[in-house]
Amino acid sequence: MKKYYLICASLIFSNVFFVGTVDGQEQLKQFTPPVEAAIKNNKAIKNAYLESDKVALDREDVKGKLLPKVSLNGLYGYVHSDLDIDLPTQSLPIPGINLFEGTTKANASSQLFATGVTATQVLFSGLQITNGQKALEQKHIAQHLLTEASYDQIAQEIITSFDQLMLLKEVDILISDSEKRLNKEHLKVVKAIENGVAIPYDRDKIKLAMLELSSKQAEVQSNRELLYYKLQELTGLSLEELKQVSYPLEELMLTDAATEMNRKELLALEASQKAYEYALKKEKGAKLPMVFAFGNVSYLNAFNSNATLKDIPQLGNVALHANHLQLAPNYAVGVGLKWNIFEGKTHKTAIEKAKIDLQMNDNKMADTKEKLSLLQRKTKSDYDLAIKKISVNKQQMTIAQNNLYLASRQFEEGLQDVTERLEAENEYYKQSLNYYNQILSQRSAATEVLKANGNLYQTITR
Repeated sequence: MKKYYLICASLIFSNVFFVGTVDGQEQLKQFTPPVEAAIKNNKAIKNAYLESDKVALDREDVKGKLLPKVSLNGLYGYVHSDLDIDLPTQSLPIPGINLFEGTTKANASSQLFATGVTATQVLFSGLQITNGQKALEQKHIAQHLLTEASYDQIAQEIITSFDQLMLLKEVDILISDSEKRLNKEHLKVVKAIENGVAIPYDRDKIKLAMLELSSKQAEVQSNRELLYYKLQELTGLSLEELKQVSYPLEELMLTDAATEMNRKELLALEASQKAYEYALKKEKGAKLPMVFAFGNVSYLNAFNSNATLKDIPQLGNVALHANHLQLAPNYAVGVGLKWNIFEGKTHKTAIEKAKIDLQMNDNKMADTKEKLSLLQRKTKSDYDLAIKKISVNKQQMTIAQNNLYLASRQFEEGLQDVTERLEAENEYYKQSLNYYNQILSQRSAATEVLKANGNLYQTITR
């Protein structure tokens, strides 16, 4: 009889809980809208891009140093000065007059107006400007790559949240199926009590199990609400839009392309290495002279000018007046050179610091490659193990299904008591839940493989 029950159970349940597997990359494409919405809604990513924009502005600022600089200046003022001059005495032979005898005192005043336009342009900067601009450009690229690297983490968080929702959907089905079976058993027990072939204890035990299922159902609903609230906060999408994402909880089977290393962090470190190399060239270029061109056009007018020479021999005080003294236009064009021959240890220190930064980034890049290689192997190992565990959990669930079928029939025929019947029900629920949890773990392991290799976001969106 038991053998017959096992055969029947296998025929009935063999296809009920079968979970198909398809290409995992294709499964992930359904997450494109919520993942892109989450990235667009993420404040940290917005700030990271704003920080990157500041570097782009710094680059433009450095680039602008090669452009001409034009300045306009103007001034108006009143000038007054007292003079005390003692020049060597000079004698005129014919008239016999001594010039500049003693001290000559004078004062002068004038109103002054001046204006001019000056233009300068760097012709050669020792390649400091060019290399500085290239260094900032590579820094800008590195910051963009690091920001994009965070996409995978956000994508994984979105997928995990939806997977947990799909798990709760499977739990709903398990609870509903258990309720149907227990309701059926409850009606049978109530009828048996009326016929005097069962006792109220059996009815109460089943009722208690049904109440436990109701408690689990309430817990599932609470967890579902929290998950949807979390997704709303992450993506900025409405509840109706989020509920449109629905899929069976299946294994994520990856192709070989999933294990190809494509981490944005490595590309960012390579860009940073180039930035430090350009920064070193920039510091070395400070040894060379700076050549610049200049041009100036100016206007000068001194008006209402007065001067008084005091105690001039035989003349006394001599007063002078000028309506204006005008110099216009004044032109100046030329080429200048600035060469810092010696600045103490400032220049040498700057070069050594640039070399240290370059070496530190090189060490960081080598260390990152080693750690990512180890992470790549670990995640692949966890992924393979998760697939093997699914096979074991599926067998355990199948056995629990068969035992449940047997326990149900034997309880119906009076060969088992209610406690054994409920134990079979609980064991079936437990093993089924373990199976779906293992599916969830396998999907998590698959996304970890993709994230560890930097392929999760591009797999979802490409």
